[in-house]
Amino acid sequence: MGDNGEKTPPGTTESGDDGDDVAGTSESPDAGDEGGDDDVAEMYGSPDAGEDGGDEGGDGYGANLDMDSPLLSGDAPDEMEEVTGRFYVKHTEDVAVTLHEIGTEGIYTLVENPGLEVHQILDATLVENPPLGVSYLIEEIHEQRTIPVEYSDEPPTRQVQQLATDMEHDQAAAIEREGEGEIHIIHVAPEDVAETAESLDDDETTYKNAAEFGVERVEIRTDEDAGIVSIRYLP
Repeated sequence: MGDNGEKTPPGTTESGDDGDDVAGTSESPDAGDEGGDDDVAEMYGSPDAGEDGGDEGGDGYGANLDMDSPLLSGDAPDEMEEVTGRFYVKHTEDVAVTLHEIGTEGIYTLVENPGLEVHQILDATLVENPPLGVSYLIEEIHEQRTIPVEYSDEPPTRQVQQLATDMEHDQAAAIEREGEGEIHIIHVAPEDVAETAESLDDDETTYKNAAEFGVERVEIRTDEDAGIVSIRYLP
């Protein structure tokens, strides 16, 4: 999967104490296109913010109904829509599942649960559930996996520590790794490091990013004294 977020260029190419090769330029972490850091910071906001309600008012029930519509006359469409893509499992029940499509944020409701769990990543083909087509069934599962989020005792790399010194509290930046994956840096107050890090394995953004980048695992490193949380998306 390709990256679709803006990247903030790192300071230098990282030799790294753990062997990572990081491509970069000599610019500071807040250089580049305006708003790039904000995009990364907003990734790790609250995933449960509510949505606005629908339109109010109107001409009343039935004002614009077309009684010659195929559905209203009892005829289902000849072919139901199919959707093939990569999905994040947002919510599960015994007989219902909510999926978010990676890259488009399309939302699909399944009327059956074939053993899916929250935070899993699913490569699948969905088909509309007749006759209305407002919900979906799974036609084929191509791949189903759980991406592990691991906490490391290793400190953030030297480059991450250097970049964080130029960042304000609650600011975030992204470093593009050479090859697959990214490293995200969040700079918070030292007393907020533990809480911020602990929330990441239950944050849908972590799993959606991993699916978007096409990586196999996520590693979290922290430096409480410096207020650094490093989120490493690794192949």
